[in-house]
Amino acid sequence: MRYATERTRRQILLGFRNVLKAKRFSAITVQDICDEALIHRTTFYRYYEDKYHLLKDFIYHLAEELTRREKESDADVFRLLVDYVEENRSLLEHALLDSDSQILFKSMVEIAAGLIREQSKSRNDPLSEKLRQSRYPDVVCDVYATAFITILQKWISGEYKYGKEDILNIFTQVMLD
Repeated sequence: MRYATERTRRQILLGFRNVLKAKRFSAITVQDICDEALIHRTTFYRYYEDKYHLLKDFIYHLAEELTRREKESDADVFRLLVDYVEENRSLLEHALLDSDSQILFKSMVEIAAGLIREQSKSRNDPLSEKLRQSRYPDVVCDVYATAFITILQKWISGEYKYGKEDILNIFTQVMLD
């Protein structure tokens, strides 16, 4: 990919990320993204069909970022995700608590399941052991990932009024013991 093309795509993604920190996904317009990214609407449409196409690209980059963090860290998947949520709370609040949140929720479950699966290859914690012994490791990954992303979604919404460490302890106690 040419440098200018990649630079423009990153500029659009960054603009989208900044707008998503301030507005719910359903309220975001292509013009909002263009204004934040300092580009013309025709430039946006040269790269993306609509904001949903951009959301898919955003999710792809989110998965890459979380995978990179997982490789650089000794933290388990759950701590990694809680840390990411804490760092990006407003962005995820506007994406996961919106009427269009199913797109991101499903993607977050897939990302979490992939990270759990990957970590289970090199760890000896109870979940990794359970995965290695299971006849259905993909289903087990999906169950844990769905449960954890649901807990994070309720934490972000304020439905669960616990601190970060409490969320991790609750999940460990309920799901891993």
